[in-house]
Amino acid sequence: MPVIEMRVPRDPAFKRFVHNQTFIRHLLRAHPLAGIDEAEVEAIEDANANFVDPKLAQRLPDAVWRLSLADGTITFLLVECQSEVDPTIPFRMLHAVATLYLALSQSPPQESAYSAAAVPRVKHLTIYSGERKWTAVGEVGEAITVSCADAEQDIPRMECPVLDLRRWADPGGDANLAVLLGRMQRCESPEALLEVAEPLRKWSQSEGHAGLAGAFAAWISQVRIPELGVTGTVKSDNLEEVLDMLETESETWADRMRAEGRREALEGERKLLLRQARVRFGDALAGSLAAPLDRIADADRLEQIGEWLMVCDSGDALLARLGQQT
Repeated sequence: MPVIEMRVPRDPAFKRFVHNQTFIRHLLRAHPLAGIDEAEVEAIEDANANFVDPKLAQRLPDAVWRLSLADGTITFLLVECQSEVDPTIPFRMLHAVATLYLALSQSPPQESAYSAAAVPRVKHLTIYSGERKWTAVGEVGEAITVSCADAEQDIPRMECPVLDLRRWADPGGDANLAVLLGRMQRCESPEALLEVAEPLRKWSQSEGHAGLAGAFAAWISQVRIPELGVTGTVKSDNLEEVLDMLETESETWADRMRAEGRREALEGERKLLLRQARVRFGDALAGSLAAPLDRIADADRLEQIGEWLMVCDSGDALLARLGQQT
């Protein structure tokens, strides 16, 4: 079965981030990978066109980057995006890394300082944005059953780093776009999302950031806002427009949450009164009281009925008082 058929569908809007050079630099700064110091990365070049051809498109992850380091060496970075837990990731990444090594060995660029016999290092990272905790193993060998000690000599070994955005330990700061993306992934309301996204307004006004600003706008409007239960909003690649829309929705959401809180409080008060009425005057009285209570949407009135429950001598007396007030 081709690898492409085994993949879990991902959000196209999210993948726009890992195809942006600025975002990759911010990502390496906020989430350092073993053996790569972002300060030593002199150039980041898109290598997707070099390797993701018809033969390799089913074997390589979502993005391929070529990093030129200060010491003159080259490192390739593979980035995979996941919105759901996939237990096959260790094998998929092993396959992807081996495929890229083979491609580098078979067709080393003429201008590069490496050959078929000595290729550059390949690093890789899976970025996970799903709600469930990531449970796939973190090393290829852990996913292979071993029946005896000698068999371990035949097992491939490769770490499979995963950045779980919802559970990422926030490194702090508002200037790093990868950090902001992680924070926005963890927001649970439009109001919180707007607050976290606010630094993007100033940043998006800088020249040369139109593509990444559009990526944030598309992701917020197409992915995050619907995830928060907001419907009927406009999908847009204009970041200012999306943030303005989010500001309006945050106000609506806050009003809706306040109304929902009041509704839940009133419902809780009604249930308490019915329990008290049942204990004091029996099930029949509680049944007669249920419908009148449902029509009362005033907390003060419900509190007054609670006082009547304590002073009335009978259920009929309580219903009489209630009838006089309705």
